[in-house]
Amino acid sequence: MATWNELLHPGDARDFFSRRPLPPFDPSTRSYKSGNAHWLAELSRLIYRHDAEETDSPTQPTQTLFLKKAGCTRRQFFFSRKTDTQAMLLEFGTVAPFAVLVFRGTELHIKDLVTDLTVGYLRNNDGKIDTHTGFTQALDSVWVDIERALKRLQCPLFFTGHSLGAALATLAAARIAPTALYTFGSPRVGDEEFVASLDGMAESIHRVVYGEDIVATVPPEALGFRHIGKLQTLEAPASRGWMDWLLGWMRPPKPFGDHAPVNYVDKT
Repeated sequence: MATWNELLHPGDARDFFSRRPLPPFDPSTRSYKSGNAHWLAELSRLIYRHDAEETDSPTQPTQTLFLKKAGCTRRQFFFSRKTDTQAMLLEFGTVAPFAVLVFRGTELHIKDLVTDLTVGYLRNNDGKIDTHTGFTQALDSVWVDIERALKRLQCPLFFTGHSLGAALATLAAARIAPTALYTFGSPRVGDEEFVASLDGMAESIHRVVYGEDIVATVPPEALGFRHIGKLQTLEAPASRGWMDWLLGWMRPPKPFGDHAPVNYVDKT
């Protein structure tokens, strides 16, 4: 079971890329690969770690150092102070080079909470595409720089993110189609028309959900929101009944604890 710190402060971890042996990454496929999912889940956890762009005293070892040890170059960091939206573009110079655009999820910051709660109104069955207002505004705040950077790439490109980051990665994929999109603990992002607009990418959109992750159940379908992508379920340990209740004050309730990024890293 994840701890409160693993749920609320995933960037504080010091075990990035070391919890288990790293599998090879296959940049040639759009299909779901567990090895690719593991790498992207870890990158979606690492982006929560603040580096020099956000603090004068970055936590050691730095995010950049972890990436370097993993054989990765951080090409650009994207940051909107207006919406508190962050993303980074990474390049792997292997025998078969590839790039990853990873978005950060929700932190304990008022601007992130405003983004999550600004749901907006989805018009139903009018033929127009509608998406979550807060998510869309957050992506808009960094999109000009991201689009410019992506247009310079000449290699396979993967989009990913956890939680809010997963929602932003999904919206980004609707603007520039990646080789594949992997989301972890993603909320619903848009309406049926939005889902239909990405039918051509159906085989390359992989929605990964661990256990009873509560974020994967919001916003509710009653408001017109729908999930997108092929569901990949990661099995979580069963509840231990009274033991879980006894430890409840020490650890987050299971639907919340299942959302912790470390669960996705350990089970992919």
